Amino acid sequence: MRLKRLELQGFKSFADRTELRFEGAGIVAIVGPNGCGKSNLADAIQWVLGEQSARTLRGARMEDVIFAGTRDRKPVSLAQVTMTLAEPLADAGPCPADGKANGKPVDGTARSQPRQVTITRRLFRSGESEYLLDGRPARLRDIQDIFLGTGLGPDSYAIIEQGRIGQILSSKPQDRRLVVEEAAGISRFKTKRRLAEARLEGAKHNLERVFDILEEVGRQMNSLKRQAAKARRYEELKAEWMGQLRRLLATRYSLLEREAARIALDLNLANAQLQRVSGQLAEQEAQYAQLQSRGYQAEDASTASRQRLADWELEAERTRGRRESQAQQAASLEE
Repeated sequence: MRLKRLELQGFKSFADRTELRFEGAGIVAIVGPNGCGKSNLADAIQWVLGEQSARTLRGARMEDVIFAGTRDRKPVSLAQVTMTLAEPLADAGPCPADGKANGKPVDGTARSQPRQVTITRRLFRSGESEYLLDGRPARLRDIQDIFLGTGLGPDSYAIIEQGRIGQILSSKPQDRRLVVEEAAGISRFKTKRRLAEARLEGAKHNLERVFDILEEVGRQMNSLKRQAAKARRYEELKAEWMGQLRRLLATRYSLLEREAARIALDLNLANAQLQRVSGQLAEQEAQYAQLQSRGYQAEDASTASRQRLADWELEAERTRGRRESQAQQAASLEE
């Protein structure tokens, strides 16, 4: 696959949106003075391919790839790199003479366009990151699976830094073997084998866990059988108890019904007696009212009599006083 386009925005020294297009099928050389950002382009390619080491990208933290600002520019909150790769037309295969592929019609204009893959990686200053594959959210594993065995990747031979060739030549045979296997496309199968072995090991552990679970489930089944027998016995006793309870309640209901009838009869008798007593009470209350009225009249008469008696006594006292006075006058006249 050939690199066709590289777009950077907020990545290291590329604060503004910068797009580079790589035309042709030959070698593309990027030249410039020191500090113009040539190494940042290589870092951007490694980063968008999934590089996870900040030290490899010449930083202390992964957030260091975000444009940190200058004296005249404010820092940005997002670093984004988009890379477009395309397969050469020769790799796409010839177009069938009958205009069909696998029994389906083929548009000749569509065959003239190579298959393209667009990868985007974003990193926010808050620490959140995301990958996009052809504009759709994707996982890092999905992107790594695409480039297995193609020579592309953060640790592949396709991206060689300064001093990397000398390091490869002076490295151990085992390390050089990894580069050769990557170039030969063997690393893809080794990676798949490693993943398959990991899944197989996981399945083995899961199988052991299944046996343990089965053993535990067997013990639980025996316990559940005993509990089920107890539950069945409980249901039988409960059904028997419910039958006895229904008979007891029916008998109790019959007794209560007869008792309620007797009480209702007594209540009717009591109501009749209450009405009779109420009539007598009304008569007695009427008589009492008459007697009370007579008493009030007698009391009024008594009060009037006492008043007349008092008047008579006063008059008698006055009369005695006049008589004594007249007696004295008579004595004086007699003398």
